Amino acid sequence: MQLEAIATEYDFKVNSYRPLRAVHIAETNKGPIIIKETDREPDKLLYIHGMKEYLYEKGFRNLDRYLIGQNGLPFTVQDNRIFVVEKVIEGRECSFTNPFDREGAVLALAELHKKGKGYEAPTGAYKRENYGRWDSTYLKKIDYMVTLKETVRSKKKKDFFDKMFLEDVDFMVNMAWQAYDTLKSSNYQSICKRAKKEKWICHHDYTYHNIIIGKNNEVSIIDFDYSCHELPVYDVANYILKALKRFSFDIDMALRILDVYDAINTINKEDLLLIQAIFEFPQRFWRIAERYYEKKTDWTDETFANKYEDAYIYREYITDFTRNFRKLI
Repeated sequence: MQLEAIATEYDFKVNSYRPLRAVHIAETNKGPIIIKETDREPDKLLYIHGMKEYLYEKGFRNLDRYLIGQNGLPFTVQDNRIFVVEKVIEGRECSFTNPFDREGAVLALAELHKKGKGYEAPTGAYKRENYGRWDSTYLKKIDYMVTLKETVRSKKKKDFFDKMFLEDVDFMVNMAWQAYDTLKSSNYQSICKRAKKEKWICHHDYTYHNIIIGKNNEVSIIDFDYSCHELPVYDVANYILKALKRFSFDIDMALRILDVYDAINTINKEDLLLIQAIFEFPQRFWRIAERYYEKKTDWTDETFANKYEDAYIYREYITDFTRNFRKLI
């Protein structure tokens, strides 16, 4: 990392620094600062920067804004490597087992979605729009699982993962088709047309380590790397799934989260049907299978087995949960 050159670009002096996940925390004469190397292209960084500045101007202040260097840009290029720099947001990661954290995170998400409406990417920024893609994405993932099933079945020597995959893939494909049918029975495409017109946004990675709880319980949202123009219910549904897996998918807790969110940013019956379509799709099963067979990670066999076990436990609870949720909507 070109620490000295970055410090010069942003006009601070580094006293010390340490790695934390995929970033470095630098103690400087201007306080703690995050330095992060990114593989995002400049036009995508301009999109993310533009969204964060739009939210800030609309009154959503608790987020990790990029600092502007002497080059006038929200990033710096050093030896063909791109870095972004941010002030550290003090606090701890959100705990989904803490009801106060959980509720605060929902309120913050609702505020982000409400105040983010209307964001238009600035000139020169890459336009990241995901409207209207769910149905084609579902079909591609279903086709992938079906094709993969035949490939794995034809293997003469099957490993531990092959055997687990073949045991569960039919059930998961059926779940995926159910999700697709739910989506097709909704007004998804017409909702997307409205969303595109009104320019709705989505964080797209709303999980515990991107939600920071301050010393006075204020909630900040960080890491907008995957943010895009998308239906806000994507964030809502995935937040519920992440939070509820720790509570055996408690339907009452899901309803509480929706009520808290709805108090800030309205959720209607059409939205609930889209949320149901997300609940029903076996995303975790599809993701771990893809990572294993496409060799997208360097996880050990033990890690894959543990991840698969989590997906299996998910299967045990999600069927009843989605059935009960459908009755309520």
